[in-house]
Amino acid sequence: MPGGTQKYEREIAEILERLEREEPRGERVRRRARFTLWQRWHDWRGRLRRLRGLDRQRAHGGAWVWIGLTLAAGIAGILLHGVSPFLGIACGVLMVVIFFSPLLRELVSPRADPASSMWRGKVVDLHPRSGILATLRYHWRRLRRRF
Repeated sequence: MPGGTQKYEREIAEILERLEREEPRGERVRRRARFTLWQRWHDWRGRLRRLRGLDRQRAHGGAWVWIGLTLAAGIAGILLHGVSPFLGIACGVLMVVIFFSPLLRELVSPRADPASSMWRGKVVDLHPRSGILATLRYHWRRLRRRF
């Protein structure tokens, strides 16, 4: 299927050429400037969101809540152990369950492949061609995407 990728590249090149021919130069310059500003705005917005602990679907805010709940269950277990050893042990077990809950959630219902690997509704999974290190990185990324 090596000819298939060339076909798609040719289609994309034709579409881009057609867009550039049909659009006046001034309009094209303004469109590119707007797009560049839009990219810069989203880049800065993403940096600020990461700095504040807010991110896309799998928010860092959720990670902070997870860490907070884990620590709260552990501290509650330490404090309650003096009152009732059973409650202390129960909080300790709860702490372990909360700590491993993201892993359990991924095992029960793994995430779908990211939309970036989709093109025209089909999954595009190209293996690297640049050597053993690129192949290892590729397999590592695939493994990380599963968990």
